[in-house]
Amino acid sequence: MTSFLFVVVVALVVTVVGFRVLPAYVEYYSVQSALQQTLSEVSDLNNAAELRRGFQKRADAGYIESVKGRDIDLVKAGNSYTATLAWTRKLPLVSNVSLLIEFEARAVR
Repeated sequence: MTSFLFVVVVALVVTVVGFRVLPAYVEYYSVQSALQQTLSEVSDLNNAAELRRGFQKRADAGYIESVKGRDIDLVKAGNSYTATLAWTRKLPLVSNVSLLIEFEARAVR
């Protein structure tokens, strides 16, 4: 009986953590997609403000709340441009226990 209760408790903990983490990862994939699409659509990559405005429009439409267009770092290396966004999410689990997740989305053109 105790081993059954142990398995149930472990499964419950994994389920609770999974349900807390899932929205953060869905948002991460939305940010990654919006960043890649914006980078591929911008005509003048020397103008970082155009990239930031385009991303912000996609972020507003896609309910992305963790990052803003002003958080994009655009770097030119040779003939390619790399846009990077980095952020952290603090997810409360139980009482005073929280989970801190660090994300980094990157797109290259």
